[in-house]
Amino acid sequence: MAIQKSDELIELIGLQRFYVEAITNVMTETGRKWYSGEISIAEEHMITNIMRKIVEIKNHNIELKGLIEGVAVICNPEGDDHNMSNLVLEGLLKIRKYKVANIGGNWYVDEETKASNNAIINFTIESRPDIVFISVTIARYLFNAKLIAKELSKALPNTKIFLGGLGTKGVIEDELQEGIYLADKNTLNTLNTL
Repeated sequence: MAIQKSDELIELIGLQRFYVEAITNVMTETGRKWYSGEISIAEEHMITNIMRKIVEIKNHNIELKGLIEGVAVICNPEGDDHNMSNLVLEGLLKIRKYKVANIGGNWYVDEETKASNNAIINFTIESRPDIVFISVTIARYLFNAKLIAKELSKALPNTKIFLGGLGTKGVIEDELQEGIYLADKNTLNTLNTL
């Protein structure tokens, strides 16, 4: 039922608007309702999982035809496993003809954060992306994200590296190292600069 309804909405407004407006609004409202106690954590997880499945199906069906615009890597720092925004970003980049490696979160390679950061850094460097998006939902993981971004900017000087997500609230772009950019709260504004 949810997939059928999402297909009907996409038919009306298009996939990009569906991602940016519908998915974002549903997830924001779901978070608000959970935070205010109107729904349980189980209900919040159920809604999130339904939305995740819809986005994954839609992303899988996006065909890259013709020349690609570039290569993108999307990741989270270790511990920050909120990856719904990564899935939406993946779809938006695919719509723009980017080949996307979404390596997400849940990086628990070792007991030490350094090992997980190195795994993310090494994968990204080997991918040789044109752009990297590091998504931080929870502010306590921002330090890790900045460490990853710093190492990537040294190893990949021609790659645009973006930090974004709710966890970057309060970060000022002037505080960031050269070659690292703060993603706009409106994802489309950032994507339109590529």
